[in-house]
Amino acid sequence: MVIRSKDNGKTWGEKVTIYDDEDGIQDPSIKALADGTLISNFFKWKVIKREPFNHRVLGTFIVRSFDSGYTWEKELIKVEAQDIKGPGTSDAVLELYNGTLVIPMYGARPGERQRSFILKSTDKGLTWGDLCTIAFDPLGNMDFQEPALALLPSGKIVCMMRVYGVEQYLWQSESIDGGKTWSTPKKTEIWGFPAHLLVLKDGRLLCSYGYRRPPYGIRACISTDEGKTWDLKNEIIIRSDGLHGDLGYPSSIELGDGEILTVYYFHDANETRFIAESIYKV
Repeated sequence: MVIRSKDNGKTWGEKVTIYDDEDGIQDPSIKALADGTLISNFFKWKVIKREPFNHRVLGTFIVRSFDSGYTWEKELIKVEAQDIKGPGTSDAVLELYNGTLVIPMYGARPGERQRSFILKSTDKGLTWGDLCTIAFDPLGNMDFQEPALALLPSGKIVCMMRVYGVEQYLWQSESIDGGKTWSTPKKTEIWGFPAHLLVLKDGRLLCSYGYRRPPYGIRACISTDEGKTWDLKNEIIIRSDGLHGDLGYPSSIELGDGEILTVYYFHDANETRFIAESIYKV
């Protein structure tokens, strides 16, 4: 569903359904292209056995709007990824300066651990191809999951990834050729997951993330050198009143005058999940 605000997040209007069916629909993102087209990407899954809970990921899909999100295409576009079955996605499509679209995804080939990768589209999301791996562990010790992308003014793409199988620090990789090749992934000092990246108007890079250990909450930090270093000494504690680690998946935008609006999912004392927002300055 989509819900809009016309006053920088002070109030919110009615909910509009983007897409609905009998399957599980998870981790939606939304991107406004330069021509005004909106693209929402998400993955779907189906329960195959309820006790114990077991499910099968059906793959990643996108749906588009050409009128600012008031109406959406009826038919989904499935994003195929060669021999990677049921790939997932959790961050928005990225539009490069030449108009090429890049979608961040993750999944596993038969007999392998999960890799983070991208696919590209040159027809506004109708078809996807040219798979490029961002990060993969050939030794089979860890999964690279839930990649988040940011395009810097220099043209460099920065990617932050959640890694399963080791300590839950974010791992980072970069591309300087439009996503064709990526640097060897490296572990950052940022603990938390998954991440969202936002390039601020002044060129700084903001990384927001769920903090799934005590004190549970939502955090962020800043890089002033295109992601080479992160200012964890001045880590931003957006909130720290969570009861447990079932929270996060933040997404941030810049409102103006240094104010950032970050939305995420949270819970109350009755275990009711909800979407929340925080507005703060950086």
